[in-house]
Amino acid sequence: MGIIATVIIIFLLPFIWMLWSSVDVKNGKREKIEWKKPGILFLSLILISVIVNTYFYNFYHLPFFQNSFELMVVFIMAGAFLLFFAIINIIVSIKYKGAPKSFHNPKAIWIFTGVFCFVILFFGTWVFPLGQKASYTYKLDKAIEALSEEETNEEVSVLFMNSEQECLRRQTSSCYNEEYSNYFYVKNNLDEEKEVQVRIRALDANQNELKIVESNIMTLDGGELRLVETEETNDRSNVWSRSSFKTDIRTHYYESMFRFRDVE
Repeated sequence: MGIIATVIIIFLLPFIWMLWSSVDVKNGKREKIEWKKPGILFLSLILISVIVNTYFYNFYHLPFFQNSFELMVVFIMAGAFLLFFAIINIIVSIKYKGAPKSFHNPKAIWIFTGVFCFVILFFGTWVFPLGQKASYTYKLDKAIEALSEEETNEEVSVLFMNSEQECLRRQTSSCYNEEYSNYFYVKNNLDEEKEVQVRIRALDANQNELKIVESNIMTLDGGELRLVETEETNDRSNVWSRSSFKTDIRTHYYESMFRFRDVE
């Protein structure tokens, strides 16, 4: 999650900049909120992200936007916050009608609600997926590099990439009960299209068995490398946010078997 967290922090900088300037205005250190420079930074980040997404699309065939299911989740989340703040604002406005703006400012609440929901939509539909794509392509490139350096006479290669918790900050209480997502890749070393199935035995640091998993039957072109997909792989999610399977403890070692056949 390090790459994803870095991307999110970078895109948060313009918002933090504007928020900081608004605090200075409130404290009397400046007259107006700084909009121009954070706005230029924000537009620059948008332009860079479009270029990066174009690169991912051309070289990794990753679409610009999420699929309809994940987009719907983000819009539902933003809509829920919008409804929550709207109800609170309306109730407080009715109950404390005529109260001074220093106590309750409905217009300010509406502005905050709009900005907050925009941030959720923007980060949920653009920034977070961008970080996931960057993390996915990094893993894919590392897998290709590792397999290219490996000398093997096997028809199929299985590679364990990593086992990680899907939380932005590892040293937090929210991470303690988080399962580990495991990323395995399989490559068809033959020149022909084959149907491949992999059996993986995941082991912990002491080489104790954590789980035995069989992959789905996957059709791989000659030389194709792909994430190992199992029953636990969420096929409704985008390809860049999928993992092979989950374990309660980090996977350190593994054993694997494979079988393949001609495509029927």
